[in-house]
Amino acid sequence: MNRFLLFLCFSFFCCVSNVHCQNDVRSYPTRIQNVTPNCAVFSHDGKRIAAGVFGAIRIWDVATGKTTDYKTAVSNEIPPFVTFSPNDKYIAAGVFGAVRVWEVKSKKVKEYSVRISNITPNYVCFSSDGKYIAAGIYGAVRVWNLSTGKFVDYQAKISNDMPKFVKFSPDNRYIVAGLYGEVRTWKVKN
Repeated sequence: MNRFLLFLCFSFFCCVSNVHCQNDVRSYPTRIQNVTPNCAVFSHDGKRIAAGVFGAIRIWDVATGKTTDYKTAVSNEIPPFVTFSPNDKYIAAGVFGAVRVWEVKSKKVKEYSVRISNITPNYVCFSSDGKYIAAGIYGAVRVWNLSTGKFVDYQAKISNDMPKFVKFSPDNRYIVAGLYGEVRTWKVKN
């Protein structure tokens, strides 16, 4: 009998706490219900969430759930990774054959081409000052100057390797990437 009462109390507690916790859960729908985003990120101010969805980058307002879509060039692609610029004015993603950068307010878009047109960069990142963007491309890490569009490639050891991730150091002096069998760093050229 004591075990039964203990079980009943425990079950009630779990049920009540689970219901309480469910009030803190919020869902943000994608464009197509049966498509799962590869990545979702908060803006630096925490007011928005962005994810690659079918044919676009979708940004949700965290408070209201209102959505804004930033279309990709190819309507049936799902960008594998998205990121906000440090000041949250831009959103970027690797898309088919390029890195796309959208101005969040105006939706103006600028494309930064990769070496091979049918490659989608896995990972993109902004420098901490927001002046550069980097992506893993086929055989290298490419770093673009956002204002001029000029780029520098940092070669991988294996020419057909595509970096799984890229990141700038906090002072923007170095870039690090995950490549086949290693983590590699390069000093950034200005």
